[in-house]
Amino acid sequence: MAGLRWPDAMELLVFLLGFLLVYYLIRARTSNKLPPGPSAWWQFANLFSSDRKPPHIRLEEYRKRYGNVTTLYILWMPIILLSGFQTIQEALIQYSREFAGRPRTRINYLLSKCQGIIFAPYGSSWKRQRRFTLTILRNFGLGKIYFEEKILEEAEYLIDTLKASLEGQAVDAHPVITSAVSNVTCMVIFGRRFHYEDKTFTHLVGLYDEMLRLQSGIWIRICSVFPFILHFPGPHQRIFENQAAIFAILQGFIEQHRETLSGGTIRDFIDAYLLEMKKERDGSFDSMLTEGNLLHDIHDLFLGGTETTTTTLYWGLLYMMAYPDVQVKCQEEIDEVIGRSRRPSMEDSSGMPYVSAVIHEVQRYANILPLSVARAMTQDTIFMGHTIKKDTLVLINLYSALTDEGQWKHPHQFNPENFLNDSGEFFKPDAFIPFSMGVRACLGERLAKMELFLFFTSLLQHLEFRWPDPATSPNLEGLYKIMVAPHPYEMLVRRRETSGDP
Repeated sequence: MAGLRWPDAMELLVFLLGFLLVYYLIRARTSNKLPPGPSAWWQFANLFSSDRKPPHIRLEEYRKRYGNVTTLYILWMPIILLSGFQTIQEALIQYSREFAGRPRTRINYLLSKCQGIIFAPYGSSWKRQRRFTLTILRNFGLGKIYFEEKILEEAEYLIDTLKASLEGQAVDAHPVITSAVSNVTCMVIFGRRFHYEDKTFTHLVGLYDEMLRLQSGIWIRICSVFPFILHFPGPHQRIFENQAAIFAILQGFIEQHRETLSGGTIRDFIDAYLLEMKKERDGSFDSMLTEGNLLHDIHDLFLGGTETTTTTLYWGLLYMMAYPDVQVKCQEEIDEVIGRSRRPSMEDSSGMPYVSAVIHEVQRYANILPLSVARAMTQDTIFMGHTIKKDTLVLINLYSALTDEGQWKHPHQFNPENFLNDSGEFFKPDAFIPFSMGVRACLGERLAKMELFLFFTSLLQHLEFRWPDPATSPNLEGLYKIMVAPHPYEMLVRRRETSGDP
């Protein structure tokens, strides 16, 4: 308030606060038909509380008090929280299209431009991007030997890198795990893998990690409620600077592909998109395959294909150190079914119920995406007796499904028995929905399942993982940055002898 005398500045501040109060009261009166929930005032006061529980834990408290359909607020902006497996299933399957929208906030528009797959609004363009992406993945052999070979090759690079550090020193494996998983995505998108020390590659991976931190912070919420702030300098501008840096690198890869594109050879996703985009432009109809959609599709594929699988594997190795008996049982089953010299195969998974149960339990218990990507109503809808207006924001509480006490044997413990029947056979409860459900379910689910099984099995086939300090225990509390990740940790890695073949 440069140029204003102190009394004038105080009068202006009081006026603004009064205006916001009146505006809130008007908006609050129009929301009395929404589901029950804590008052906006109470939630605002809790912003200044010393209680810093993770968001999904606090939301579980709301669920227990107000029910499975709850109204929350960011100031005067109502948000519907859906919890419990049965409620989520009804919403995302029976009302799949009604709950398929994305928030129509100014900051969401500036970041996504209504393009791509993850953050694009439900509509014809989004359907086209998703359908075309799935077609390309299938054409490149998703679910077939080609993808297995690429994942297993990268697993060998990862194992060799970890073996090179076997000098009795504790190491943090997160950077090389990230590089390995990212390289699988890079082979799909860019048609190549990168050395783990490649500067462009490590810079891009670092930018994505920073993006998650920025977009889980308080500024993204403030800008959603007060979009005029976007016009002013401040810490929130770092969100856009980060995205611009990511897009500059991705655009560089697109230009390299354009210069070397050959109509007879499709090397990767970018090639396939550029060729199909040209074909549709040469046709007589408007194409939804555009330069902007290509850029955002690549961005979404890299984000979805790297961070979730990396974080799950990082949790998995931490659990193996926290529960060494589970690690031993996994290795015994691997030795019995595969041995220590043959490569694993996806066909092995059906004969390895314990390893499959452990991998699924890591996904369930780590619960890396306790809240799926925010949704919005595509139309006015009556759901479970409540009227939810079009464009109302909706949060899907996946944590509540993955810990639903009516669905799991041991909902609040890490225990592979959650996925084993009385005969020791693998089974998957319906409430296992880490990839969400319905039309907005993760399109990379199949690839993620392949990577998790092949990376996890390969690592335990060749290496043992031990907690470096016997006097302490692993910290199993998560860090929340959109995804729930472990606190950074170090581990001791020991080579297993190449014996024990069946």
